[in-house]
Amino acid sequence: MQCPIPEPQLRLLRGQLEAIVLQSTEVQTEQSLLQKLGLNLTSAPADPQLALFQRHFIVQHLLYQLQQQWSEQEFAWLEIGLAQVQLHAYQAQQPTEYDQGRASYYLDWQHFYQMNSATLQQQLDDFWSYVQRAAVVNPLSLQQACQVLQLEWPCLLLQLKRQYRSLALRHHPDRGGDSESFLQVRQAYQRLRTEFH
Repeated sequence: MQCPIPEPQLRLLRGQLEAIVLQSTEVQTEQSLLQKLGLNLTSAPADPQLALFQRHFIVQHLLYQLQQQWSEQEFAWLEIGLAQVQLHAYQAQQPTEYDQGRASYYLDWQHFYQMNSATLQQQLDDFWSYVQRAAVVNPLSLQQACQVLQLEWPCLLLQLKRQYRSLALRHHPDRGGDSESFLQVRQAYQRLRTEFH
């Protein structure tokens, strides 16, 4: 399938992304990469989540191209996480099966075009369902959940929701936060939410 943006623009974006990544060996969030690139699609969908997915897909596509190129050249290893990347000195290593699967997904433009609002919502629901199941395997105590959310128990449901939204926005990987902290906030919210049923 063909790239959704003109090839000259894609090459320019790749060059900009390469320069950004090479300027720092620190962990960089996907959100900061998107901001530095100023990536906006002219034909972005009306659904903001789908528009974000499309920008995310393009950045991931370019990152995996760079990862493959630099690995083949024995130049560097680009570690691509869920919402962050980090450049490392080259090591003769093979990507994990998980990383190979992600690379295969993001290097195929067909996945970009197949995504629609309903499919994206289903994937997000599946992701949060997975996170919730993981939380059940390792449940937080009431006290631990309150500590994570910085709340005193008992609290009002409205207070819980407001505090959750505030912390979720602060720690969301797409906004430059840490994915582990974000998941911990989500787990704590789910734990306290059960107290209101």
